[in-house]
Amino acid sequence: MHQGRWIGKGLELCGFGHYFARRRVENSAVSGISTTPDEVKVLGRTGGVTAHHVADDTEDVGYMAAQAAREACRAAGLDPKDVDLLILSNWTDRWCAPEWAPLIAMQIGADKALAFDICQGCAGFVHGVHTAAMYLSAGDYQHAMVIGSERFSRRVRPGSTGELVVSDAAGAAVLSRNGRDGLIDSVMHTTGTLAHTTTVDPRTGWVRSQRQLNDLAVIAIADAFQEILERNDLGHDEVDWLIPHAATEPFQEGLRQRLAFPPAKILSNFFTRGNTSSASIPSTLSEALETGRAHRGELIASPSLGGGVWSYGCLLYRILPDETTRD
Repeated sequence: MHQGRWIGKGLELCGFGHYFARRRVENSAVSGISTTPDEVKVLGRTGGVTAHHVADDTEDVGYMAAQAAREACRAAGLDPKDVDLLILSNWTDRWCAPEWAPLIAMQIGADKALAFDICQGCAGFVHGVHTAAMYLSAGDYQHAMVIGSERFSRRVRPGSTGELVVSDAAGAAVLSRNGRDGLIDSVMHTTGTLAHTTTVDPRTGWVRSQRQLNDLAVIAIADAFQEILERNDLGHDEVDWLIPHAATEPFQEGLRQRLAFPPAKILSNFFTRGNTSSASIPSTLSEALETGRAHRGELIASPSLGGGVWSYGCLLYRILPDETTRD
């Protein structure tokens, strides 16, 4: 049996937060939507989403990230000034300089944190936790804040089905090195050969996905999930929750069929919140713990992919009970 790479490192996901853009649009009230054959293949006819969130000009990536990060700190019982590593995942609002992460660290009061951005598309949260775990396990850092913050609504064609499917939001998680093995394992892969499946038109900034995206995505994400199970000698029935990146309705149906995983054990806020890209996993966790849908001590796997299929991976972890005193 392979022991999870983080067992013995004392790393714990100990606090989550979420923020959804203030403007919530009920999809049933939206008219005049047009679609293309490629969008139907990738998104389905309606996308299955009941509502989506659209940020206003005051709700930029930094603002949304800071709201989610403060909530995660409160949930972890941590003062923001104690955060010494901050990783921000974002692809929807990339610019040359400065990076978002140092600005967010300043906003929340984590003035001494090493802060930097990553861009792995929708797989950004998984990659962020994977990266933070390496920093923390080296022994120089103790409390990491990993955030996914995206204004996805600005990256889809106006008036398209995509507008109904994506949302603007942030999700955050605190990963601490405190002697408790909550984070068990993580895997992360990239493949440039499939990068063409999702691109962004440089003239408009809108996402363009190829028809085969979901078929390739399901294979990649299922492989990452299976890899982490085999690495830890686990069966599907031993995982309490599968919390994947939200993606699309056809993708979720394809994943269920390929994994033969019980639908009742798959958690997602996709149908009520939309696809929030790298914010989807942490925001789902934050809401599920807040509402009591998920419980501490349960074993969770979170597979995700981004940039089409050029980046994909999976986390294996438990959200440990509160009663053990942290260092």
